[in-house]
Amino acid sequence: MQIKMGLLFSTFFLLLASSEIKSQTYTIVIKGGHVIDAKNNIDGIMDVAINEGKIAQVAKNIDAKQGRQIVDAKGMYVTPGLIDMHGHVFAGTEPDHYLSNGLVAVAPDGFTFRVGVTTIVDAGGAGWKSFPTFKKNIIDNSQTRVLSFLNIVLG
Repeated sequence: MQIKMGLLFSTFFLLLASSEIKSQTYTIVIKGGHVIDAKNNIDGIMDVAINEGKIAQVAKNIDAKQGRQIVDAKGMYVTPGLIDMHGHVFAGTEPDHYLSNGLVAVAPDGFTFRVGVTTIVDAGGAGWKSFPTFKKNIIDNSQTRVLSFLNIVLG
């Protein structure tokens, strides 16, 4: 009788856990942040639901039980990814190349996401000769979206 009762309780808790997972519609629910989204004319305290890396819902109150992860954003701003219009991200190993495949430029993923930047524009580190190297080494290998002003003087 005890084994059957234990099995019954185990089955009940598994079913309960399974139904809880099914009721979680979103990967992340960001609660109570000040959402600024100029494109959609939103400027106020809102919740944001994300599912599989995409915004699924923006509303005044999204039930926290619908998210697997809950982020308390009270007192913080929540915005779409920001664009850094002037960076030097053609980092490399050439000691005398300054911002073009040199030691002074920075790798884009090292600082962008932690400050809300999802796109950065390299301000002329690559020229017409070096752009293929920039694309192969930096653009194609960065999680951050990297755009580039092409330096017409540099080769």
